[in-house]
Amino acid sequence: MIRFSAIGGYKMAKQIKHQCPICGSKLTFEYWAMRGYKLAKCNNCSFVWDFFPSENVLAQYDKSYFQNQNPKGGYANYYEGMRVNKRTFTDRLNKIQKRIGGKKRLLDVGCALGDCLIAAKEEDWKDIHGVEVSKFAYDFAKKRGLNVKNTTLDKAGFSPNSFDAIAYQDVIEHVKDPLFELGLSYKYLRDGGWIFLVTPDVGGLWHKLLKGLWYHYKPGEHIMYFSQQSLRSALERSGFKNVETRRTYHVLSVEYVLNRLKYYSPLIFENLLKIISKSKLKDFAFKAYTGEIEAWGQKL
Repeated sequence: MIRFSAIGGYKMAKQIKHQCPICGSKLTFEYWAMRGYKLAKCNNCSFVWDFFPSENVLAQYDKSYFQNQNPKGGYANYYEGMRVNKRTFTDRLNKIQKRIGGKKRLLDVGCALGDCLIAAKEEDWKDIHGVEVSKFAYDFAKKRGLNVKNTTLDKAGFSPNSFDAIAYQDVIEHVKDPLFELGLSYKYLRDGGWIFLVTPDVGGLWHKLLKGLWYHYKPGEHIMYFSQQSLRSALERSGFKNVETRRTYHVLSVEYVLNRLKYYSPLIFENLLKIISKSKLKDFAFKAYTGEIEAWGQKL
């Protein structure tokens, strides 16, 4: 029997057929996140997931993913963001350095075109590595002289206890089996090493305010949605200690923000983009809390 209730403005069909991929609870329900997009949510740990993802999620990460006119899917223009990405990555690298006690061995999983690794090189990190499933992004990163493998972490051939820090920056929401992935990270970290993650916060204020208009709902692309509660649970179940979660920021340019706002009102923000395109204002950068979590876990 299916019972319906209204929570957070949505009509949801309570089900027991979906077992939570994180905590294993069967206290789950389905809900319409937005028109045509149904997700499952766990009542126990608050994890949200797409229970019917694409057969080949990885196939979408071609050149068009990194440069397109879709203000919501992929990157509206990754190249435009590269000018300010460095500031975000430099801030994150400084945080990682403090955790691990120096500029030690770092792995960036899902390194895309290699911006974080470039920032690390410029900050004099000597032993940096990347893993990237997109052939296009991998080729781009290799042309930049970066040490990157075109594969998934489980097939990368690293030895256990290899890294002092492993980073997942806007990656874990794309992974079909997050506990398996986090378990691999635990395996490849050295004792005392840290995992660092950034991912959209399905339990955060922006999601509560925007509901079905929440920017991070991306059918076919994002298939796992964490709250701080469920991400803590996932890290602890994967063996990590000293787990911490908090909201985090990105350094954004005015141009980048207007590109993203086109999703909500294309005409207005397209015209604003044209107005500022030849001015210095488009590159004005600032810190913004855009509804994402940063999380830390240590291997002990």
